[in-house]
Amino acid sequence: MKLKKLLFSFAIIILMLQGVVEITCNATEDKSQKVILNDFSEIEKNIEPVEEKNEDLLKIYSESAILIEAQTGKILYEKDIYARKYPASTTKILTAIIAIEKCDLNEKAIASHTAVFSVKSGYSIANIQEGESFTIRELLEVLMLQSANEAANIIAEHISGSVEEFANLMNQKAKEIGCLDSNFVNANGAHDENHYSTAYDLSLIAKYCMQNEIFRELAQQQECFLPSTEKFEEERIFINTNSLMQQNSRYYYPYCNGIKTGFTTPAKNCLISSSNKGGFELISVILHAECTEEGLSARYIDTINLFEYGYNNFKLDNILKEYNITGTIRNNSVNSNIKKNNNSTENITKNEENSSNIGNSLREEEEAKYEILEDEKTIETVTSAVKKEYNSYERKSVSIGWIQIILGVIIFIVSLKYYLNKSLKTRTTLKRIKELENRKMKKDNLYNFKLG
Repeated sequence: MKLKKLLFSFAIIILMLQGVVEITCNATEDKSQKVILNDFSEIEKNIEPVEEKNEDLLKIYSESAILIEAQTGKILYEKDIYARKYPASTTKILTAIIAIEKCDLNEKAIASHTAVFSVKSGYSIANIQEGESFTIRELLEVLMLQSANEAANIIAEHISGSVEEFANLMNQKAKEIGCLDSNFVNANGAHDENHYSTAYDLSLIAKYCMQNEIFRELAQQQECFLPSTEKFEEERIFINTNSLMQQNSRYYYPYCNGIKTGFTTPAKNCLISSSNKGGFELISVILHAECTEEGLSARYIDTINLFEYGYNNFKLDNILKEYNITGTIRNNSVNSNIKKNNNSTENITKNEENSSNIGNSLREEEEAKYEILEDEKTIETVTSAVKKEYNSYERKSVSIGWIQIILGVIIFIVSLKYYLNKSLKTRTTLKRIKELENRKMKKDNLYNFKLG
């Protein structure tokens, strides 16, 4: 009976401990599983450069990707960069730069009924109420950090009177920047068959935006808030949706300094990012990214791998030698006039071949946060315990599930040994008692015999 109880207890322990980490891009958030990675220096020690200019070692999971040097626009890596893709919320960087150039950041805009209620159910919002008034700066902050769709509408109506007229302004600005194949029909990136761009065009827009100091400040901002009003009594606080910039995320990349995430069901995961390492600034664009075969966040993995590829295989001085540049260059800021040398060539042709398999990679648990922007789903931050992968360094890790199993086995062995020892002692004691009783009975019998 005791053995059955012991086995039953062991089974309960195993059921409690058995919990192999599920590898998925849609797991429920569990903050207790977060592993803080604030000190990137330890990782950086293990980074090994990819073989020089060898793109064959770099696998990019996303359908479209581009990496450019931010000052000159020189393309360092490309994958299907001229294919039309839905840009989702990355659209908002164009809305933001137009607002910065057209408005005084302290002027106020009022939220109309149309601006608020035209946002479809499930799209990301900042809970702005009809009739509320905020400064352009406040609207830009929630536009960039929270990806608030109603904020984009409010800005569009404030500048042009309607979203439709503002879209015309967006297309005009895109052409001025040099975009080749983009068409915008709204200010926030909500899905529309006629709302599209390319990785190449978005890299041009991002390069243009990051030359503006106000935009750079917004892109690097970690959090923002909307003050309480008569229509909404609580202060609304928002965190930047870009996991590359969140120090409590293992997708944290210390050189990242912006700029915008995006997601819709047709567009998949999108990400435009900027990275500045010692004045060497790179811009990457990732479009139509999903999860890798191992459940990794492709948009973050691809972005980090592109940045590491750029820093390990190119030198800023060599790139600048191809261009005549006047003015100053400083960390996290660009202030220069660029003119390309006549004798230099820049690769802007379409990439006809995808890169082949990646080399060695790091696999470790990760919590990936995604901005959900979908017609039928509630906007939320979805945390996934996934395995993170970098092509630049490797670290061995042990599955937490196996640790739990081993721990369970150890508990069972210790418990079984304890039970067996106790059982053996009990049997020995009982045997000894029986022997004593037998001896006593013999003595009693002998005594009775003598008396008789």
